[in-house]
Amino acid sequence: MRGLRRPVISLSAATGLVEAIETAGGDVERALRPLGLDRRRLVNAHGFMPSADFARLLEEAAAVTGDDCFGLHFGTRFNPKDVGPLAYVILHSPTVGAAIANAGRYLRVHNTGATVAYVREPPVASLQHLLVGVPVELRRQHAEYSLALALRTVRLMAGSLWSPLEVQFEHKAPPATSAHADLFGAPVTFGCAAGAFVVDLDFAERQIPAADARLYPILTRYLDDMLQAMPPEDTFLASLRRAIGEALRHGHPGLTEVARSMALGVRTFQRRLTESGVDFKTLVDDTRHRLALRYLADPKNTLTEVAYLLGYSETSAFNRAFRRWTGSTPLLHRRGKLRPP
Repeated sequence: MRGLRRPVISLSAATGLVEAIETAGGDVERALRPLGLDRRRLVNAHGFMPSADFARLLEEAAAVTGDDCFGLHFGTRFNPKDVGPLAYVILHSPTVGAAIANAGRYLRVHNTGATVAYVREPPVASLQHLLVGVPVELRRQHAEYSLALALRTVRLMAGSLWSPLEVQFEHKAPPATSAHADLFGAPVTFGCAAGAFVVDLDFAERQIPAADARLYPILTRYLDDMLQAMPPEDTFLASLRRAIGEALRHGHPGLTEVARSMALGVRTFQRRLTESGVDFKTLVDDTRHRLALRYLADPKNTLTEVAYLLGYSETSAFNRAFRRWTGSTPLLHRRGKLRPP
């Protein structure tokens, strides 16, 4: 469709990929040839490639190495810090909840073909990862690489022995799954709605001991600047954010209600979301976060009014969400912004 850009991923995601293929006994040129790629391009960490091509490359790597779990093994060996600034802001977030919120907010500086969401589903919660703009038949190796990398990242935050309660994958179960269970140290389920870690409800409240409170604001400012420098969202997403903002004043916006406000049928609306590479719940959460910062910047708005404008029936719910986004409370955030230099 006109106005929609093809999802892309930073070439930093392919750091060490050539070496991994060679170490596994695979022919690198044979893996790159179907995509018309040159190995020299993969060492340019400042470039981007289509998300679908990266997914296909991992599938080709699995084929040429004979390793059916290549994506899983590659993600296991991948150093999260090679992703760049996004990884550092996650690792230096004050809490796991703030890290997840930052991953959702800043992921598009690294990958516009994926979304991250934290969903409370009592008595547990799920940290979800969804690939978009990537054909279903090409998602397996990419998805397994992503969750293996996510595991390494969480363990850097929460401790090397951490494991989720359950791991979920969107694709069907491969012939052998022992490598998956061994890596994650948890039951692994396939054929689910999205890739996800099922975790304890208090998972987001955990402090990150190694976080650097002085470095954290520097990193967030840098990534905010990167977001500003990126091409603006297409007309559909801009209109969708406005519709969500209006719906928030009447409570938590549902997909059906927002679709109706944009004069779209639900199926058409869902198709447009997929084509735009966004997850509705994640976009609602991100829109709330942005609006919260905007409303709090105006001292005329009381905290109760801000909570109401964001669709929260209780200020306590707004406080919990804001702590998840920023690691702070709305009151402390406002005091810090309004304090004279």
